[in-house]
Amino acid sequence: MKKLTVILLLVLAISCQERSANEQEKSANEIEAENQANRDVDKKVPGERAIGFHKNFPDLKWHLGQGNAVEIVMKLDRLWSAEDYEAMRPLLSDTAIFNFADGRKADSPDGFIQILSDDESDDTWTFDYAYSVDLDPETGGEHVQAGFTGIAVADGDTTTTYYHESYYIIQGKIVWWNQFTQKTEEE
Repeated sequence: MKKLTVILLLVLAISCQERSANEQEKSANEIEAENQANRDVDKKVPGERAIGFHKNFPDLKWHLGQGNAVEIVMKLDRLWSAEDYEAMRPLLSDTAIFNFADGRKADSPDGFIQILSDDESDDTWTFDYAYSVDLDPETGGEHVQAGFTGIAVADGDTTTTYYHESYYIIQGKIVWWNQFTQKTEEE
C-alpha cells in the first residue's frame, strides 16, 4: 500500500510539472505578443512612448508632458499659499472654469479669486506631487495632475484631507481646474 501511495504521488508530481511547463510556455508566448504590440505602438509615435486611452479619442494615446506646465501649477500654489491672488491672474485664462471639491464653481478668474479671498480658514497644505501628460503633442495643451495633503484644525480637532487637482493648461494659462478630495479617518 505504501508503494502504491508513493507511485501515485510521483505520477501526480510529474503531471503537475508538465502542466506548469506548458503554462509557462503559453505565458512566454503571450508576453512576446504583448511586447510586439508595444513595439508597434512605439513605431506609430517615433521617439515617444504612447500609453493609455481616452474614451472620446480612441486612436490617441497619452504622452509625457513638459515641465513648463508643472511649473505653472507650482507657481500658482506658491501664490495661493502666500494669498497673493492678484499675482495669479497672468496664469489664468480669461475664460477659465474652476470646480472645487465641495461643489463651488467659478467661471472666470475673478470668480476664482473671489472664492479664495472669501476663505477665512487657516488651513495648511503640502504639495505632494505633480506630473504632466499630453493627449496630442501636435495640438498643444497639457493635463497636469497634482496632489496635496491638507490639514484643517477646528475646535481643537485636526482633519487631514488628500486633494487631487487636475489642470488643463494651454499656452501657459490654466483653462480649467477640477479639485477632488478624500478625507482620512482620524485615529
